[in-house]
Amino acid sequence: MFLSIEVYAQEEYDFDFDEDDSFVWECTELNKYEFKRVFGFEPAFENGEKTRRVIQDVEDNADGWFVTVEFWDYQKDWDEDGAIIYEQVYDSPSKYEDNIFLPTPVNEYLTEASEDLPSNYVVEGHRVIIRETDYNRILEYDTRGVLLSELYENKEGIVLVKVESTLRVIPMGNFFIGFIILALVSIIVVMIKKKKYSIME
Repeated sequence: MFLSIEVYAQEEYDFDFDEDDSFVWECTELNKYEFKRVFGFEPAFENGEKTRRVIQDVEDNADGWFVTVEFWDYQKDWDEDGAIIYEQVYDSPSKYEDNIFLPTPVNEYLTEASEDLPSNYVVEGHRVIIRETDYNRILEYDTRGVLLSELYENKEGIVLVKVESTLRVIPMGNFFIGFIILALVSIIVVMIKKKKYSIME
């Protein structure tokens, strides 16, 4: 008599952020007229202004990670102490929230989360599109799990406001870095050879 048991592998997620990790976002697009028309109030920031967050502490808990963050809003002096805020990041995709930070691998986390999200949520790879009545909100994350950009647009596709991380992902990842290093080495070698030949002449 044999007992057949099926074992289903459950995806394990990680939180790839540490104490003192610092992040800056900049308002790169702002349409004040459309912003006020859709939301009913003036934006409290200008195009080009920045906001900053520094992770102070990360604690594991039963639901994932409890993150303590020092936060500087737009127009705040970074030489002064920022406000302390707390964020719960859930390791279960079924409890997904529109956080600044997500567990990794991001693609798998969001794909699994999409199964339980409301119908106005659409997941496309590392992007989450939230379709509200008067506007769409689009969140894009990088491979590490940090919010890369947040965009609000009206139903006609006109951008109301867009905020982007100042630490964009380098195209092609480590391969791109390798190409840069190789190119620099090649330039240095050529310069040394030219200098050597000019001395010999």
